[in-house]
Amino acid sequence: MPQVPTDIDTNLNQHISHLCPFSIGSNNSQNHCAHFVSHVMGYEFPGPTCKNFTWDDKQKAEAGATIRVDDIFKRSKETGLLEDKNAALTECLIFVTLASNVRMADGALVMGNHPRKHIGILSHGKVWNYSNTGNKVVADNLEAFKTKFTNAYKTTGTTVEFYFGKFI
Repeated sequence: MPQVPTDIDTNLNQHISHLCPFSIGSNNSQNHCAHFVSHVMGYEFPGPTCKNFTWDDKQKAEAGATIRVDDIFKRSKETGLLEDKNAALTECLIFVTLASNVRMADGALVMGNHPRKHIGILSHGKVWNYSNTGNKVVADNLEAFKTKFTNAYKTTGTTVEFYFGKFI
């Protein structure tokens, strides 16, 4: 059964403030990729959220959303290299980071807090994600997403890797 909201396309080209009523939602200097995914999927885990960004935000009644990629990665039901994803899994989370930012610990993959990391929602061949440079939601086909982030994150001596994560 699909877990991606059927109205996800209403977010296309929208600024994060379209989804987020808190102060961080109007701050374009923040990274909003995990923030976008968390609002769409309803992820609010202990730790940094848009709701606990400021004291005034904490006073609002609305639910917050997790804002860190690695916090979502560690809670995914199953993670692995994207190339190892079962073809039958057509909807999942997509993560990208440097190979050096992911390690195996106690039989599970663990993502570190290196700034070169991003997350999106894979649904029907498109990766819904927040463009921090464009300040809007975009939907890239999977190959374009991989090319875009390989080009953005690759430097001499590094390897860019893509991971899948089952929904939480």
